[in-house]
Amino acid sequence: MSPLRWLTGLKWLLLANVAASILHYTDNVLFFGEYPEPTWINPSIVDAFWFVMTPLAWLGYRQVRRGATLTGSLVLLGYGVANLLSLGHYRYAPMHAISHRINAFILLEAALAIMLIAYLAMPRRRTADAVEAK
Repeated sequence: MSPLRWLTGLKWLLLANVAASILHYTDNVLFFGEYPEPTWINPSIVDAFWFVMTPLAWLGYRQVRRGATLTGSLVLLGYGVANLLSLGHYRYAPMHAISHRINAFILLEAALAIMLIAYLAMPRRRTADAVEAK
């Protein structure tokens, strides 16, 4: 896959991940009582975590575009793992005890995070060439 094509795919995958996390985290804050959570967490913590993790998507993508592929990929890997934390809801309640809406948001975010992590593991040529080509 050409570097430019890989970067384009990464951009769209990141946008999908951010959109899925917006859906999940907004729903989690608005309907906090419906989500299975640990006793120590509250809507402010959920909200704060989203504002801490989401800039990692932009920072990682920016690093990759600048040619710092390893650094950017590691930051994006951290972002992907942070999105996988949504699966932690199932530690507090089984899937069948959670509404379909909530399951859909959790599973969408987790599936896209897995896709991002897999995409980052794909072999590719240096992306610095792609940045210069743009």
